[in-house]
Amino acid sequence: MKHLSARRRLLSWAAPVTLALTALGPAFPAHAAAAGTPTPAVVGPVDKDLNGDGVPDLVTVGGTAGLGSGVWTARGRVNATTGAGTGRVKVPAVNIGVYGNGVYGTDNPPSEFDGAQVITGRFFGTANQDFLAYYPSGINTGGGSFIAGVGDGTMVNPYGGGGQVSLMSEFLADEYGNFPIQLVNGYTADDVDTAIPDLIGIVGDETNGYRVNYYPNIGAPGLYFPRLPLNNATPTGGSDWQNWTLASTELASGAALVLRNATSGDLYLWQGVTMTDNGDGTGTLAYTQYQLASGWNTGVAISGLTAADLNADGVADLWAVFPDGTVRAYLILKLSATGTAKVRAIQAQQLG
Repeated sequence: MKHLSARRRLLSWAAPVTLALTALGPAFPAHAAAAGTPTPAVVGPVDKDLNGDGVPDLVTVGGTAGLGSGVWTARGRVNATTGAGTGRVKVPAVNIGVYGNGVYGTDNPPSEFDGAQVITGRFFGTANQDFLAYYPSGINTGGGSFIAGVGDGTMVNPYGGGGQVSLMSEFLADEYGNFPIQLVNGYTADDVDTAIPDLIGIVGDETNGYRVNYYPNIGAPGLYFPRLPLNNATPTGGSDWQNWTLASTELASGAALVLRNATSGDLYLWQGVTMTDNGDGTGTLAYTQYQLASGWNTGVAISGLTAADLNADGVADLWAVFPDGTVRAYLILKLSATGTAKVRAIQAQQLG
């Protein structure tokens, strides 16, 4: 467990490191509410609940045929009788990315999110859901921007003097210099609670192969060390991780991953995900696997895949956003001891 022990030692350095980052200049400002933004609200424990009503909310990136540039949110609808979510959202969606990512400083701030993957989590260690815009390609390959959430469903203006920290690509590169082709929230799957979630990513190249990496946070916004390559095979027992898409959420039972292979249409759920450091520079994920479907949206382009417990039944569900700006919820039901489950599609909605 030498890497995990090293990480625990690093946690005691988190406060000095945060101060050092603040001193570096405007690319790494201290976390504070930007001027003119509302006082942050206290949001409840439901993952992806941006506004504190106890129901997950949808977040997706624009710059597609159906949605303009920016970061779009749609609040989850609440069942008036049960108080749980229904899987449907309130439309039209709202663009909360109008201020940009706090890094590029372009003349058209919403376009700064084009090509990004935006995930949510408590990345500043508060009760609010924050945002990470990660860039798997382009001029900021492997880098990203953490932007603080206000607690009412919006994000702060990252150019307003606070609430933004940059993600350094060096933290994520593998031994061959590759950056993740995808990142998701890893929560505290390694059972080391720093109040800031870890990250899980798919990384590699055609020559050396692809795998999943675990990136533990060391107790300060934007800082991840040491990188742990995971020795897990794909849900179908292969090594072709480049063909899989991940979506993660946090349940009462712990972290969960939904895994999709667009080419084959295979769809799987990993519940109760935990990460163990093997002590040799690698790690291993443990989980309970369920096959959700085969032939699920085979070959269909999905611009955003989000996992969340949409109906408060303790099981991860899905939102799929398509390039035409429509969203469809998929409720995952009837988990079986044989490792199967059922998926029920909800009527599609137009976000724009």
